[in-house]
Amino acid sequence: MKRTFILLVLLALPLSIFAQVSIYEKPDPAEPFLGTWSIDLRPTPDAEGYFQPFVIESIERNTFSGTFYGSEIKNAILNKNWPKIYFAFSTSDANSEYYHSGYLMEGQLYGMTYCPNREFAAPWTGSKE
Repeated sequence: MKRTFILLVLLALPLSIFAQVSIYEKPDPAEPFLGTWSIDLRPTPDAEGYFQPFVIESIERNTFSGTFYGSEIKNAILNKNWPKIYFAFSTSDANSEYYHSGYLMEGQLYGMTYCPNREFAAPWTGSKE
């Protein structure tokens, strides 16, 4: 009887430890944002798709790192306080600075890019690869 009790305690101990970890450690709500996205940058709604990669390499607290359109992401911010994950960041090329913002909803990205130097603003959408 004593052996059975000890065996049950030993078997239950690891399960109770895992249960405690799962109670206190919530998954990051921005985790679905990680990975490689294919962004459709078509200039008009009826134009053919023009796809460029958006790569989210890591997320730490309210920021992230990666690349967009071949440029390093700078000044990245995440807002995880709403039902959607909102984000904003900047990129640059040899001549201009680009500002991007958007949100993740139901597995799709919806964004906007603005470049004051080029007098350019355009919406875009993205799907995870």
